[in-house]
Amino acid sequence: MGGHHPSFLGYRIYRRKFLGTAAVVLLLSAAVLFGMLVFFIHTWTTALEQQVQRRFLEREQRILEIQDGALDYVNRLYGDAQLMEDLSALFSAQDAAQYLALRRENSLSSAMQIRYLPADIRGQLLDGRSRIAAVTLTSGNGKKMIRPRSGDVDLRFGLGKEPWLYGAEAGELLVASFSIRDPQHMGLTIGTMEFWVNSGDIYEKEDGFPASWGLYGAGDVLLCGSGLTEPEERRVRTALEEAEDAGWFRDRSMPVFYQKMESGTNAYRYVVVKDAGAFLRDNRYIPLALLAAFFLFDLGVLVSSFLGIRADANFLTLILSMLSDMEGGNFEKVQALSLPVRHWENEYGMIAVALKDVGMKLKGYIETEYILKLKEQETQMRALQHQINPHFLYNTLETLRSKALTHGDRDTADAIAMLGRLYRARMHKKESVLLQEEFELLEMYLKIMELRHGDKFVYQVEMDPAIGDIETVTFWLQPLAENFFTHGFDRESEYNLLIVSGQKEEGGARIDVLDNGAGADAAMLPKIRKNMYEGNDDPEADIGLRNVYMRLSYFYRDGFSMDVGNREEGGFFISVFLPRMEEGQ
Repeated sequence: MGGHHPSFLGYRIYRRKFLGTAAVVLLLSAAVLFGMLVFFIHTWTTALEQQVQRRFLEREQRILEIQDGALDYVNRLYGDAQLMEDLSALFSAQDAAQYLALRRENSLSSAMQIRYLPADIRGQLLDGRSRIAAVTLTSGNGKKMIRPRSGDVDLRFGLGKEPWLYGAEAGELLVASFSIRDPQHMGLTIGTMEFWVNSGDIYEKEDGFPASWGLYGAGDVLLCGSGLTEPEERRVRTALEEAEDAGWFRDRSMPVFYQKMESGTNAYRYVVVKDAGAFLRDNRYIPLALLAAFFLFDLGVLVSSFLGIRADANFLTLILSMLSDMEGGNFEKVQALSLPVRHWENEYGMIAVALKDVGMKLKGYIETEYILKLKEQETQMRALQHQINPHFLYNTLETLRSKALTHGDRDTADAIAMLGRLYRARMHKKESVLLQEEFELLEMYLKIMELRHGDKFVYQVEMDPAIGDIETVTFWLQPLAENFFTHGFDRESEYNLLIVSGQKEEGGARIDVLDNGAGADAAMLPKIRKNMYEGNDDPEADIGLRNVYMRLSYFYRDGFSMDVGNREEGGFFISVFLPRMEEGQ
């Protein structure tokens, strides 16, 4: 067997299993973590979208309130004749001098004191509460601007006939524009009154909004923003070019979320951008918590896998060690090995237990075969030591038989003849015979013993003809009869009985050997059975019953049984069941 590995990583199968498990766990964890981050980012973007919409709608509501205030002021103008006269003068004048001349003319022609519109606008609209930064008046005579300045009002002429330029100091976001009609001729428009606000007053820069944003007017001119850096302004302008109102784009490999809102009444667009990294930084505790949770989970799985695989590897090392010891014939070491207490929870542990049992049984089989081999060699040596020339013995027995007949001793002549036949059968024994032949050989032996012991010995042999064709080994009944003469025959008794019967039984034949002797000591019966079934290491031990049991067991294998014991009415019994073997066995 190969050398033992100090660690389970030394086994390629377990190394691959552990590394494969680690790779799968890490990949699955990474995939799940990525999916959860995508889910959270989607949740965060949804929340940002709602926040953007809410912020945009709040600012639009502010503008509507400003528009309502501007409309109320225009309606109030129509109800004030003096203010309307001054407004008409402003629309008609091309410069400050012409405006003063028109005011003087209105003052001379009016019975009432004329009003000064810029001062009224300053008092009503440009006080900071309405958020209006400036008012412009546009007519065929040019554009004028009214705006507050150092606690007073500033009126400027000659601003050109072009549309108001965004980014001017008066305010860059047009929130309302009204056509002003001549009070005397309502079908005649005398000019347009426009109201402006600063975009920074509507979209405050420092309101804690968690994303980069920009407000763009006509021509995609940046009105205001969240203090945009160069990369942020690049991303905002990239979002302006996107066809969809919301979505994702990549800026130098970084995913960036964007959302655009366009005013329905004012020519500006509100654009918000935020990259994936900013989402993670703003919600960094969630990714950190996920990383910690997955780290602990992966660590637990890997530690559990490590301990399980190490336990399997330890059992495999133990099994390899047991096989190595068994290969070297060191069965004592295998038996002395102690298995872990929880070995039954592991298939490898079950294999180790079974292998240990196999080692113990194999040791028993080897020892049994070794003892039988010694017994066989001992028997062969004894046979060789007592062997004589068969022809000489046959001739001698025939001479003795002839002399017995000459002297009229017929019984002696018959006994000598049976002895010769029995010896001839011994010398020419076959591997197997029919049960009928085995009974005939037994009867020859018993007749000789009857002549020897005279009236003190009586035997009875009966065999059902239906079992006579069962195949069996040779000379196994005689040792059982010899067992009676060795242990059960009483020389002082006038009546020693031996009965051998063979009866048909389901699946085979039942052979019983009974006597009327003293039987065996009850305390010795377990030892007699143990010696018969398992053998005895003592080479001098009686192997009669053991030899018969082993020969029949090897010959019949499954189905054979043999038992010994004392009879209730006195004496000893030996009961043997011989299975009828199928052809080819």
